[in-house]
Amino acid sequence: MVIRHTAPRLGVLLAAFGLAVVACTGNDDTSAPPPDNEASVAEGDAVTGDGVVTSGADVDCSLEALNRGDEEFVFTSAYVVEDGRLGERCFGDDDEVVFDAWAVLATIAPQAQLGDLTLFGGFEPDGGEASETMAFVDVLDADGISFQMSINTVEAVADPDELLLTMAHEFTHVFTATPAQLDRSDEAFDDCGTYFNGEGCYVDDSLILAWIDEFWAADVLAAVDPEVDSVADADERCFDDDGFFGPYAATNPEEDFAEAFGAFVFRLEPATPGQAERLAWIAAQPGLAEFRDRADAAGLTPLANNFDVCGT
Repeated sequence: MVIRHTAPRLGVLLAAFGLAVVACTGNDDTSAPPPDNEASVAEGDAVTGDGVVTSGADVDCSLEALNRGDEEFVFTSAYVVEDGRLGERCFGDDDEVVFDAWAVLATIAPQAQLGDLTLFGGFEPDGGEASETMAFVDVLDADGISFQMSINTVEAVADPDELLLTMAHEFTHVFTATPAQLDRSDEAFDDCGTYFNGEGCYVDDSLILAWIDEFWAADVLAAVDPEVDSVADADERCFDDDGFFGPYAATNPEEDFAEAFGAFVFRLEPATPGQAERLAWIAAQPGLAEFRDRADAAGLTPLANNFDVCGT
């Protein structure tokens, strides 16, 4: 399932960490490669003519694999991510916009966290819903071990502040969906005792399940159908709860957390008491404040709170 984030400012609506949180040491080498692409994936790796990079395990960078059957996304470039660093280009042409987007992500996210990404690329929309999709995340394997993040290079240039929020938002769809957070086994599909999001069952000590316990009443959660994106239902939940950062956040618990996390990282001023409660909860979770600290140190905060206000 493709998880997408569309910029709320464009007016369109569209998992404790399972991996260790590493303290920022200030010397992570996460910079993007230069335009001549001198960086390499690893010694002995090879790029074949059909776009498949061999690095221990094959990484498919063919256009078909990147698009995953969605013709509205026209990929222009893709890079392998190796040990949390942007590596060899494996598809398309070098793109400064993609480099800049990676630099944003590498600035706010510790390198150890970035290790769950396998591919990072850029696309241009080809009409329809894709035109207003700033970025999205795909899981690349059945167990949720590797992920692909892709950005809209057109919208990234048009709204750089929204790109900042989106990078934080989308990265939650990686660290909340690893095997330590989300059980994607056949047993999880057959019998989930917590919350099933359409891809798997959240484990008992997952971050999203803790978020649900704090902010999603049982009757509200029961009305969420992970297979159906209902704008009307989200609008109703937004009307009833001033804690959401806009109607899109009310779609489901994952998007609620993702929108709030972006607001937290970039120090958006809460517009309602409910929003303030969500930001305070995130600040109290081990490791999450590091993302905001890194954004602060880079001079990327604060951003304006332009989300539509819920609870009215």
